[in-house]
Amino acid sequence: MKKRFYLFLPIYFSFFIVLGTYEVIHPPFSTDSARIGNYEIKVETTPPVPETGKNTSIHFLVFDENARPLDYFRMALQIYHNDDLEISLPPADHNSGRYDLDYTFKESGNHVIRVDLYDLKSGQILSHAFNVGVLNFYMNVFTYLVIAGLAGAIGIILAIIIFQKKISKTR
Repeated sequence: MKKRFYLFLPIYFSFFIVLGTYEVIHPPFSTDSARIGNYEIKVETTPPVPETGKNTSIHFLVFDENARPLDYFRMALQIYHNDDLEISLPPADHNSGRYDLDYTFKESGNHVIRVDLYDLKSGQILSHAFNVGVLNFYMNVFTYLVIAGLAGAIGIILAIIIFQKKISKTR
């Protein structure tokens, strides 16, 4: 009966490892996509959770109706925080379905990135707003929470093992 308990330890610890790895690789904060007109625009950030005062790369991926990257597109964008315009970039031409922007967010909170995609076939301007969450200390807090969770789990397991030994000695 006591040996079965030890079989669950790898499963228990692998849960925390998988959860931590997934959260770092696929956070829910700053990845979004939208279909506007005949195009799809995806926005991603590196690092996955932007932090204030640190450089963030914002990646814009633009696809056609067949999910192929556009060879050539024209796009303008604005970044807002609390309805205040922080930066406005005029229309510029981009190749290979990708546009990367390096930006440093000055304040935490929700930032709105408004994208204006110029449809070269019809001459229309297609717009969409993306939300990007910016935090002050995400990675530090997340790391501390994972360490605290693992320390608590190890403490509980050690307490169970010690109490099992004490119970078996008293019998």
